[in-house]
Amino acid sequence: MKIKLWADLVDWSLEARIDGDVITINGEAIDLSGIPEGYRLPGSAVENKFFVETEYVERIGKTLHFTLRLPVAWDSPEEYRNPAEPIIIDARSGPVKFPVTTPLVSPSVQLTAVEEENQNGGPEQA
Repeated sequence: MKIKLWADLVDWSLEARIDGDVITINGEAIDLSGIPEGYRLPGSAVENKFFVETEYVERIGKTLHFTLRLPVAWDSPEEYRNPAEPIIIDARSGPVKFPVTTPLVSPSVQLTAVEEENQNGGPEQA
């Protein structure tokens, strides 16, 4: 299967597995074996929120081609939110390895405020 990824700002998790012409997305098995060579149908016909409605699901040779939504956040890495070239996964049998789109976490430094008390038991004035 050739899976083109379409970045989408949604709060969904995405896990998929392939077994022949069946792709299982988040536990829902979608059997695409009924699509013959040279035919295509709109993604909306699949009735799964991850298939992009305006893109086609088609079989070219023995390979199925389709577009799935790739969940991203506003602070996901730029190469996944707005890729220069389409991201295409050549997926075989087993789990699909999607790019990790979790936001980049900048190292944070925790500062602890230390207040020194003066002789009267209250905080010192700066």
